[in-house]
Amino acid sequence: MKAIFLIVLLIVSAPTLSREEEHDGFKHSLTEVTDFSADGRIAKRNGTPILLLVSQDHCPYCDQIKREILGPMLASGEYDHKIMIREVYIDLGAQVTDFSGERQAASSFMLSYRVYLTPTLLFLDGEGRELTKRMVGIQTPELYPFYVDRAVDEAVTAFRKTGIRH
Repeated sequence: MKAIFLIVLLIVSAPTLSREEEHDGFKHSLTEVTDFSADGRIAKRNGTPILLLVSQDHCPYCDQIKREILGPMLASGEYDHKIMIREVYIDLGAQVTDFSGERQAASSFMLSYRVYLTPTLLFLDGEGRELTKRMVGIQTPELYPFYVDRAVDEAVTAFRKTGIRH
């Protein structure tokens, strides 16, 4: 049933225009991930977990997170050596290479993580394992930056405990 809901949601929200990099006057500098195996190797080599925004075109809450939370995090430079910040789009037609090197639909890959809604923030190690509790939607916008920062700290601590730095 959830898979049918996601398929219907993706069809209804399928982009009619190409993806815009600028929303509401804010230029997003998030890196869109298309190859998780490559980013996983970088995460392991640098000793940094991955903060992944699961997003869709025309998702106002995704744009809000990028504009109010992740964009300023990137601009500050404070997180550069702490965590890799990435975005994956699950719109129809989007393809990714998963952590094992297999090419597949981005929406199918995210379904393997049981991600059914956007925005969702995942905190992953270099093998694709979740390090801390995911964040789904924006329940309390005024406290959201605090919750993201706390989750980043938890992910960094959990990542260091795994000891998978190469």
